[in-house]
Amino acid sequence: MTRIPVTRDHAVSPVVGVMLMLGVTIMIAAVASAFAGGFADAPEKVSQANFHVRVSLLENRTYFDHAGGDPVSLDSLQVVFESGEKKATLSRSDIGKTCVNFTQSGSSRTIVKAGDTFYIEGETPTNSLTDHSGLKFGKLVLKEDTEVTWMIIDTHTSKSIAIGSLYLV
Repeated sequence: MTRIPVTRDHAVSPVVGVMLMLGVTIMIAAVASAFAGGFADAPEKVSQANFHVRVSLLENRTYFDHAGGDPVSLDSLQVVFESGEKKATLSRSDIGKTCVNFTQSGSSRTIVKAGDTFYIEGETPTNSLTDHSGLKFGKLVLKEDTEVTWMIIDTHTSKSIAIGSLYLV
């Protein structure tokens, strides 16, 4: 009887082939996943703008002068006022509720760009009908000799566009 010598080389070729195919498949899946994931995670751009804010207690208005940066839409803005422990969040949908008006000065457009002004008109507090010493937005009353912090927020991303404070005199 003749013996056939057994070598270990007989099974190496199929195993190497299967391992190479498995490695290539995993690499293709990883590349496809990276591309698909990268396209889905593109963050939405938040507008950035600079505003100069001034308050007219005689007119019951807070003016926001767009001093540069991205154009913003009044329909996708919220303005938050804070004074002490009180806070008011206002948008165009609050007209007739917590504010009298929320509009662009001298225009019916809702896009505000550099050089434009929009204003929020509040009510006169009941104790200030004659001396115009305050401005009311819902439960928040802005009075003379107080500091007010304001923030303009993009409602689509819930991120701030601009923030600042002012002192009412």
